[in-house]
Amino acid sequence: MVAACVGMGYVIEPLFFELRNTDRNKSKVAKKETAKPKKKANKVKSKPVPTIKIDLSLVKPADFPETVSLRETFEIASDGLTLALEQGAQVSPIRLEGTDLIFKTKGMTLEHAIDVDQTDFKELVLPVMNARIQREAEMKRIEDAKPVVLDEVAIVSCMQASVADGKVTEFKADQVTEWVAGEDMEFDGANYQTGMVTFEAETILGKQQQKAIALIEDGEVVKWCWAKTKLEMR
Repeated sequence: MVAACVGMGYVIEPLFFELRNTDRNKSKVAKKETAKPKKKANKVKSKPVPTIKIDLSLVKPADFPETVSLRETFEIASDGLTLALEQGAQVSPIRLEGTDLIFKTKGMTLEHAIDVDQTDFKELVLPVMNARIQREAEMKRIEDAKPVVLDEVAIVSCMQASVADGKVTEFKADQVTEWVAGEDMEFDGANYQTGMVTFEAETILGKQQQKAIALIEDGEVVKWCWAKTKLEMR
């Protein structure tokens, strides 16, 4: 009987160890399957600050917004104390000094300087500035389109310059005895300022007084005519 038990021990023990090893192997496989690598947390990327190209020398105080936002934390040191203005804080722009924006904070009188790119100043001021420049260009175009109107002194000066430049050959400046501004006149469907000169001319009847009219447009004499016939002079 002892011999039988010993024999069974030889058979059961290898089976026991085999089963135990099998369980260990399964446990290792299970651990390998469950021990998955941890995912890395996605980093929140900060939005890049838009690059806005603008000629700051063209910006006028009228273009300034009431407030601008800080893109970065800005520290103010005063009387041994440090005040931190957090990103996004609203401040009041005062003026530009080169690429620095001078600003004030609400309820404080002290001025501080910050790089203009550390605020949204450019982003806010650009459309306002462009609209103003367009308005000014349109107003200038309208002003330039207006006809030049001369006063009496300017009319006389304009006529003298025309005669001196040889724009008329029927008389010379030294023949003129009188230069006067005239009334506005319509000629060939167009309106002109006018000036009139009286000059002495040699005729078959001797020396006589003649009159000529200068038609003036946009500050220049464009035509000379005989006063009586309104025929164009050479």
